[in-house]
Amino acid sequence: MTGEEPVDGLLSFEAASARVLSCLQEQLPLGMWAITRRDGEEQVFVDVRDDTFGFAPGDVASWEGSLCRRMVAGAPRLAHDTAAVEEYAATAPVQQWPVGAYVGAPIRLEDGHLYGTLCGYHPRSVAAGEVERLAPVLDLLADLLAQVLLSERLRAQAREREAELHRLATHDGLTGLATRAVFHDRLAHALDLHRSDGRAITVLLMDLDDFKGVNDTHGHAVGDDLLVQVAARWAAMVSPGNTLARLGGDEFALLVEDDTPLERITAVARGVLAGQSYDVAGAPRTVGVSAGLVHLDATTPPTTAAEVLVRADTAMYAAKRSGKHHLVVHEPAVRDTAHRIPSQPAPGRPSPTRAA
Repeated sequence: MTGEEPVDGLLSFEAASARVLSCLQEQLPLGMWAITRRDGEEQVFVDVRDDTFGFAPGDVASWEGSLCRRMVAGAPRLAHDTAAVEEYAATAPVQQWPVGAYVGAPIRLEDGHLYGTLCGYHPRSVAAGEVERLAPVLDLLADLLAQVLLSERLRAQAREREAELHRLATHDGLTGLATRAVFHDRLAHALDLHRSDGRAITVLLMDLDDFKGVNDTHGHAVGDDLLVQVAARWAAMVSPGNTLARLGGDEFALLVEDDTPLERITAVARGVLAGQSYDVAGAPRTVGVSAGLVHLDATTPPTTAAEVLVRADTAMYAAKRSGKHHLVVHEPAVRDTAHRIPSQPAPGRPSPTRAA
């Protein structure tokens, strides 16, 4: 999209600036027409129509020594002969460029803050009537540019609010992980792909063991802090393209959509479950996890997201009933049957640190 095209049906500041300068150059052909922005002690030329002085968009000049600074401070906005205007006569632009005629108008934001200027320069003086007839038009165009800036700012704020609302809708407010709704949506999509080409899917449902005791003993703020620690540590183990979500409370879910072998996934799961230590109320505490795993491959009949979660939930509660701190893999052939895998790796086998 070019600067001349509307944004959301409205002209951008870039497009409006181009049209304003073209209009002014047509009405009063000066050596240069420009829109500038004050940036601290600098005057940045945002857009320029220059046949004389060699300025281009993006060029920078001193604000302190500029004619525009004096105009904003109260010097005449229209100077058909700058040498005859006391405030302008001794300035570097008049003496060195040289500028024989100058016209300008401030561009102020809605709070009165100065954005910059709309200004014109000519190397020689011009007839007084030529610049005076532009006075009302110049002020009107400067106000128009200020309104375009305001409109752009409001649109940008609206986009930021929309992005924030989207973030709040898709990311858990406490941990920053995906929400339950996002997890369900991605699981449904993964199941559609499994149905069409048989690609593998793994769902791991995880629940912290004895989390209620942390809340009861230390309060919900400490419990929330523990959830944040857990989420951050687990998120570091999950590869891009897979989804780690907080479903609610102390229940988390992981969706693996890549071709990672089941053996690798269960090894990583054991690493997650292997009694990791966290800071709880200023003291280290080992936090156990019970988990249920469901794996679908090319031989698994198509199913629904609800059914997959029921299977994972069944496996997870089987892990809790078997003494907690376990991983249970659901048998795909029988809905209510699951077998347990110890949470600790076999002796001599290192715990993996990252899912593929």
